[in-house]
Amino acid sequence: MDELGAPSESPAMTQKLIAEAGKASEAIDKEFLTKIVRRVFVHPDRLEVELSKRALRAGLKGRVYRGNLSDESDQVSDDLLRLEAKAQLRRQGGEMRLVVPPDSPGHEVPPPVSSLLKAVARGRQWYEWILNGEVSSKRGIATRLGLTERYVGRVLECAFLAPDIVEAILDGRQPSDLTFQKLTNKLPLSWVAQRELLGFPELRQKPISRVFN
Repeated sequence: MDELGAPSESPAMTQKLIAEAGKASEAIDKEFLTKIVRRVFVHPDRLEVELSKRALRAGLKGRVYRGNLSDESDQVSDDLLRLEAKAQLRRQGGEMRLVVPPDSPGHEVPPPVSSLLKAVARGRQWYEWILNGEVSSKRGIATRLGLTERYVGRVLECAFLAPDIVEAILDGRQPSDLTFQKLTNKLPLSWVAQRELLGFPELRQKPISRVFN
Protein backbone atom coordinates (compact mmCIF):
# COMPACT_ATOMS: atom_id res chain seq x y z
CA MET A 1 0.00 0.00 0.00
CA ASP A 2 3.06 2.27 0.21
CA GLU A 3 2.81 2.66 -3.57
CA LEU A 4 -0.25 4.86 -3.07
CA GLY A 5 1.96 7.80 -2.29
CA ALA A 6 2.72 10.51 -4.83
CA PRO A 7 6.02 12.48 -5.05
CA SER A 8 4.35 15.82 -4.33
CA GLU A 9 2.29 14.50 -1.43
CA SER A 10 2.95 14.97 2.26
CA PRO A 11 3.65 11.87 4.41
CA ALA A 12 0.56 12.70 6.48
CA MET A 13 -1.74 12.45 3.45
CA THR A 14 -0.12 9.18 2.37
CA GLN A 15 -0.77 7.75 5.83
CA LYS A 16 -4.39 8.88 5.64
CA LEU A 17 -4.83 7.15 2.30
CA ILE A 18 -3.27 3.94 3.60
CA ALA A 19 -5.51 4.02 6.68
CA GLU A 20 -8.57 4.64 4.53
CA ALA A 21 -7.56 1.76 2.23
CA GLY A 22 -7.60 -0.55 5.25
CA LYS A 23 -11.13 0.55 6.15
CA ALA A 24 -12.31 0.24 2.55
CA SER A 25 -11.02 -3.34 2.29
CA GLU A 26 -13.56 -4.39 4.92
CA ALA A 27 -16.53 -3.05 2.96
CA ILE A 28 -15.67 -2.91 -0.73
CA ASP A 29 -18.68 -2.43 -2.99
CA LYS A 30 -19.14 -3.25 -6.67
CA GLU A 31 -19.11 0.40 -7.76
CA PHE A 32 -15.76 1.06 -6.10
CA LEU A 33 -14.20 -2.04 -7.68
CA THR A 34 -15.54 -1.11 -11.13
CA LYS A 35 -13.72 2.22 -10.96
CA ILE A 36 -10.32 0.95 -9.85
CA VAL A 37 -9.93 -2.53 -11.41
CA ARG A 38 -8.49 -2.55 -14.92
CA ARG A 39 -7.78 -6.22 -15.62
CA VAL A 40 -7.96 -9.56 -13.82
CA PHE A 41 -5.81 -12.56 -14.78
CA VAL A 42 -6.70 -16.01 -13.46
CA HIS A 43 -3.67 -18.31 -13.52
CA PRO A 44 -3.66 -22.01 -12.53
CA ASP A 45 -2.10 -21.22 -9.16
CA ARG A 46 -2.68 -17.52 -8.56
CA LEU A 47 -4.88 -14.50 -9.18
CA GLU A 48 -3.40 -11.30 -10.61
CA VAL A 49 -5.28 -7.99 -10.45
CA GLU A 50 -4.26 -4.72 -12.10
CA LEU A 51 -5.59 -1.56 -10.44
CA SER A 52 -5.51 2.06 -11.54
CA LYS A 53 -3.50 3.84 -8.88
CA ARG A 54 -4.95 7.19 -9.93
CA ALA A 55 -8.55 5.95 -9.63
CA LEU A 56 -7.78 4.25 -6.32
CA ARG A 57 -6.26 7.42 -4.86
CA ALA A 58 -9.20 9.50 -6.07
CA GLY A 59 -11.67 7.13 -4.46
CA LEU A 60 -9.78 7.03 -1.18
CA LYS A 61 -9.37 10.81 -1.12
CA GLY A 62 -13.12 11.09 -1.60
CA ARG A 63 -13.54 9.01 1.54
CA VAL A 64 -10.99 11.09 3.47
CA TYR A 65 -12.65 14.38 2.56
CA ARG A 66 -16.15 12.83 2.59
CA GLY A 67 -16.57 14.09 -0.95
CA ASN A 68 -16.70 12.77 -4.48
CA LEU A 69 -13.43 13.38 -6.28
CA SER A 70 -13.82 12.24 -9.86
CA ASP A 71 -10.31 13.22 -10.95
CA GLU A 72 -6.84 13.00 -9.49
CA SER A 73 -4.81 16.19 -9.54
CA ASP A 74 -1.58 14.61 -8.29
CA GLN A 75 0.71 13.20 -10.93
CA VAL A 76 1.42 9.51 -10.40
CA SER A 77 4.43 8.25 -12.33
CA ASP A 78 3.17 4.69 -12.82
CA ASP A 79 -0.60 4.44 -12.81
CA LEU A 80 -0.77 0.63 -12.80
CA LEU A 81 -0.72 -1.23 -9.50
CA ARG A 82 -0.38 -5.03 -9.67
CA LEU A 83 -1.55 -7.34 -6.89
CA GLU A 84 -1.11 -11.11 -6.71
CA ALA A 85 -2.61 -13.77 -4.47
CA LYS A 86 -2.40 -17.55 -4.39
CA ALA A 87 -5.75 -18.93 -5.50
CA GLN A 88 -7.36 -21.62 -7.65
CA LEU A 89 -10.67 -21.89 -9.45
CA ARG A 90 -12.55 -24.99 -8.35
CA ARG A 91 -16.06 -26.29 -8.83
CA GLN A 92 -17.97 -26.62 -5.56
CA GLY A 93 -21.55 -27.77 -5.43
CA GLY A 94 -22.15 -26.95 -9.10
CA GLU A 95 -20.60 -23.49 -8.69
CA MET A 96 -17.20 -22.14 -9.68
CA ARG A 97 -15.45 -20.67 -6.64
CA LEU A 98 -12.12 -18.99 -6.07
CA VAL A 99 -10.32 -21.01 -3.40
CA VAL A 100 -7.63 -19.26 -1.36
CA PRO A 101 -5.14 -21.37 0.65
CA PRO A 102 -5.92 -21.30 4.41
CA ASP A 103 -2.45 -19.95 5.26
CA SER A 104 -2.73 -16.97 2.92
CA PRO A 105 -2.67 -13.47 4.52
CA GLY A 106 -6.16 -12.11 5.00
CA HIS A 107 -7.75 -15.47 4.28
CA GLU A 108 -11.37 -15.69 5.33
CA VAL A 109 -13.66 -18.70 5.55
CA PRO A 110 -15.79 -18.78 2.39
CA PRO A 111 -19.57 -18.58 2.70
CA PRO A 112 -21.49 -21.88 2.96
CA VAL A 113 -22.26 -23.69 -0.30
CA SER A 114 -25.99 -23.46 -0.98
CA SER A 115 -26.28 -26.92 -2.58
CA LEU A 116 -24.68 -28.56 0.47
CA LEU A 117 -26.88 -26.59 2.87
CA LYS A 118 -29.95 -27.63 0.93
CA ALA A 119 -28.94 -31.30 1.03
CA VAL A 120 -28.43 -31.23 4.80
CA ALA A 121 -31.69 -29.33 5.48
CA ARG A 122 -33.78 -31.51 3.15
CA GLY A 123 -32.32 -34.73 4.53
CA ARG A 124 -33.21 -33.80 8.10
CA GLN A 125 -36.67 -32.55 7.15
CA TRP A 126 -37.57 -35.62 5.10
CA TYR A 127 -36.38 -37.95 7.84
CA GLU A 128 -38.62 -36.11 10.31
CA TRP A 129 -41.56 -36.59 7.92
CA ILE A 130 -41.00 -40.34 8.11
CA LEU A 131 -40.62 -40.32 11.90
CA ASN A 132 -43.80 -38.24 12.30
CA GLY A 133 -45.78 -40.52 10.00
CA GLU A 134 -46.39 -37.85 7.34
CA VAL A 135 -44.94 -40.21 4.74
CA SER A 136 -44.01 -43.86 4.97
CA SER A 137 -41.11 -44.18 2.56
CA LYS A 138 -38.79 -42.58 0.03
CA ARG A 139 -41.45 -43.17 -2.59
CA GLY A 140 -43.95 -41.16 -0.53
CA ILE A 141 -41.54 -38.20 -0.36
CA ALA A 142 -40.81 -38.41 -4.08
CA THR A 143 -44.53 -38.48 -4.93
CA ARG A 144 -45.27 -35.60 -2.55
CA LEU A 145 -42.56 -33.33 -3.98
CA GLY A 146 -42.51 -34.49 -7.59
CA LEU A 147 -38.94 -35.76 -7.37
CA THR A 148 -37.31 -39.01 -8.36
CA GLU A 149 -37.07 -41.72 -5.73
CA ARG A 150 -33.34 -42.08 -6.45
CA TYR A 151 -32.72 -38.39 -5.73
CA VAL A 152 -34.74 -38.55 -2.52
CA GLY A 153 -32.78 -41.59 -1.37
CA ARG A 154 -29.45 -39.87 -1.92
CA VAL A 155 -30.45 -36.70 -0.07
CA LEU A 156 -32.12 -38.65 2.75
CA GLU A 157 -28.73 -40.11 3.66
CA CYS A 158 -27.65 -36.62 4.75
CA ALA A 159 -29.94 -36.99 7.76
CA PHE A 160 -27.33 -39.34 9.22
CA LEU A 161 -24.26 -37.14 8.80
CA ALA A 162 -21.87 -36.80 11.73
CA PRO A 163 -22.67 -33.69 13.81
CA ASP A 164 -19.22 -32.18 13.23
CA ILE A 165 -19.64 -32.58 9.45
CA VAL A 166 -23.03 -30.86 9.57
CA GLU A 167 -21.56 -28.01 11.65
CA ALA A 168 -18.66 -27.57 9.23
CA ILE A 169 -21.04 -27.40 6.23
CA LEU A 170 -23.24 -24.83 7.99
CA ASP A 171 -20.15 -22.70 8.73
CA GLY A 172 -18.65 -23.09 5.25
CA ARG A 173 -15.63 -24.99 6.63
CA GLN A 174 -16.06 -28.10 4.48
CA PRO A 175 -13.22 -29.36 2.21
CA SER A 176 -12.92 -27.31 -0.97
CA ASP A 177 -13.60 -30.34 -3.18
CA LEU A 178 -16.81 -31.38 -1.41
CA THR A 179 -19.72 -31.22 -3.86
CA PHE A 180 -23.37 -32.23 -3.70
CA GLN A 181 -22.60 -35.27 -5.85
CA LYS A 182 -19.80 -36.40 -3.52
CA LEU A 183 -21.85 -35.77 -0.39
CA THR A 184 -24.83 -37.81 -1.59
CA ASN A 185 -23.01 -40.67 -3.33
CA LYS A 186 -23.31 -43.85 -1.24
CA LEU A 187 -22.76 -42.11 2.08
CA PRO A 188 -21.73 -44.63 4.77
CA LEU A 189 -23.53 -44.69 8.12
CA SER A 190 -20.27 -44.82 10.08
CA TRP A 191 -19.20 -41.32 11.11
CA VAL A 192 -15.54 -42.35 10.95
CA ALA A 193 -16.02 -43.63 7.39
CA GLN A 194 -17.90 -40.43 6.46
CA ARG A 195 -15.02 -38.23 7.58
CA GLU A 196 -12.52 -40.36 5.66
CA LEU A 197 -14.65 -40.43 2.48
CA LEU A 198 -15.53 -36.71 2.46
CA GLY A 199 -12.13 -35.40 3.53
CA PHE A 200 -12.92 -34.20 7.06
CA PRO A 201 -10.31 -34.51 9.83
CA GLU A 202 -10.70 -37.20 12.45
CA LEU A 203 -11.99 -36.09 15.81
CA ARG A 204 -9.49 -36.26 18.59
CA GLN A 205 -10.66 -38.47 21.40
CA LYS A 206 -10.58 -36.84 24.82
CA PRO A 207 -8.66 -38.88 27.40
CA ILE A 208 -10.88 -40.86 29.76
CA SER A 209 -10.17 -40.11 33.40
CA ARG A 210 -10.72 -42.89 35.90
CA VAL A 211 -11.27 -42.57 39.60
CA PHE A 212 -9.84 -45.36 41.71
CA ASN A 213 -11.05 -45.90 45.25
